[in-house]
Amino acid sequence: MIRVAMIIGCIVFAAGGNLLLKAGMTQVGSVTETQLSVVQYILQTVSQPTILIGVVLYIVSFVMWLSLLSMMEISEVYPIFVSAAFLIVMAGSAVWFNENVSALRIIGTLVVALGIFIVSRSG
Repeated sequence: MIRVAMIIGCIVFAAGGNLLLKAGMTQVGSVTETQLSVVQYILQTVSQPTILIGVVLYIVSFVMWLSLLSMMEISEVYPIFVSAAFLIVMAGSAVWFNENVSALRIIGTLVVALGIFIVSRSG
């Protein structure tokens, strides 16, 4: 049961971290859109609260990932992690960033996730 909770936590923290990093970078803007120097841009980026929280979530996910690797086979846990995180990030990008997620993209993603799940169970 602890493994399942750790896998879920790892997925949620990694996906949440990525979504917060995207939100923070949306606020900062791209380097090509600003007239800031590279140093100013970096300072503005690393001082953005949303980015800092995203990095913290990503670090928590990384520590959980290391623990999972010590308990499970990577060929078993990695496909589950990648496919679930991918689905969460895609859904979050549609909800929070109004990104275009077409029916075809959803179907393709579900097919890939199902394939990854099947392969992870074949060993």
